[in-house]
Amino acid sequence: MDIKKDTNIRKFGFYGLLKNLRFFEPFLYIFFLSLGFSYFQIGTLISIREITKNILEVPSGVFADNYGRKKSLQICFVLYIFSFILFYYGSVYSIIGLAMVLFGIGEAFRSGTHKAIIFLYLDQNNIAEKKTEVYGRTKSYSLIGSAISAVIGGFIVFVESNYRLVFLFSIIPYILDFILISTYPDYLDGKTLNDLNLKKFFHSGVESFKKLLLQLKDLRKGIINSGVYDGFFKILKDYLQPILKIEIISLPLLHGFAEEKRLSVLLGLSYAVIHLISSYASRSAFKLKNKFNESIRSLNLTYILTFIIIAFIGLIINSGFIYFIITLFILFYVIRNLRRPIMLDYIANIIKEKERATMLSIESQFRTIFIVFTAPMIGYIADLWGLRIMFFSASLTLIIFENLLKLSNINEN
Repeated sequence: MDIKKDTNIRKFGFYGLLKNLRFFEPFLYIFFLSLGFSYFQIGTLISIREITKNILEVPSGVFADNYGRKKSLQICFVLYIFSFILFYYGSVYSIIGLAMVLFGIGEAFRSGTHKAIIFLYLDQNNIAEKKTEVYGRTKSYSLIGSAISAVIGGFIVFVESNYRLVFLFSIIPYILDFILISTYPDYLDGKTLNDLNLKKFFHSGVESFKKLLLQLKDLRKGIINSGVYDGFFKILKDYLQPILKIEIISLPLLHGFAEEKRLSVLLGLSYAVIHLISSYASRSAFKLKNKFNESIRSLNLTYILTFIIIAFIGLIINSGFIYFIITLFILFYVIRNLRRPIMLDYIANIIKEKERATMLSIESQFRTIFIVFTAPMIGYIADLWGLRIMFFSASLTLIIFENLLKLSNINEN
């Protein structure tokens, strides 16, 4: 099978492209700051989203495995749309918090589910050995979507000087993605049950947890490694926004325009470049894995490179090297998007097909728990001592955990 020409693999890619047309994403922290929220409050909003996701993470994965993965994804898009409406109208912390709750529920129904669909499709077509290549390719579509999203979002903010509109426009691609999911082959729903048997539902989730805790040592370590690494990525990646807001006054960029318009152009272009380069990186992830002949060496190397980059970002904040900061953020994104397909390949090789959505949801759940506790602390450090100390703290934490989280060859479990 030529994966470049396969219709369903293309659909998987366009699903990710549409999903990542979140026009608000390059401006989310700036939007929160414009409402008068502190970094600590922003951190708590991230925690609200992640706590909600955490509570429903495994149940939603079990729901997807047992009652339909396509249905699970369609539910998530409906919840996303309602959250965007609240973001558009909300001005106070409580309404934004409720929007985060709805967004978190949507994330729970989505996380792990589409990956399980992709892996099932590969198994059914006897090309399971191409997991890294296929997931990297579909992920690259997502990042192209993020690049397009950054440009369109920047244009909307530049023209209208209104951060709220980007939430409203984000509804359109999500309606299209809802429709796209309905065109997936029915067998990709998985083996679904016709009745909602709560006893079987919870028993399935408990058995997966027991197996992970008592038997699958390599999977357990991989999940912790992935959770800590991706948790820090998700917390830190959008701090580019306040950093550029601080630094923009020194840039010779559109001096005749207000700061908000200048910032919209800089953020839109910066995120577009970041996501386009990251898209190429994700598509090339299988080459990195092949170069090192195994996933493990690639994963350990990217972990080390990441805490070095985070430390350098902290070192040069407020030093006038804004283009170097943007370059470091590009590297931060690129390395993570090289790493993610390889990590999923490592994890998927240990998990049985029937349990994939559940186990991948557990992986996402651990990351969520890490973010819940870490995001407010990171925000508090930023409020108290500034962004520079915050980045140094994150880098130091990754260094401390490096030996503990270092991956080794997979054993028979």
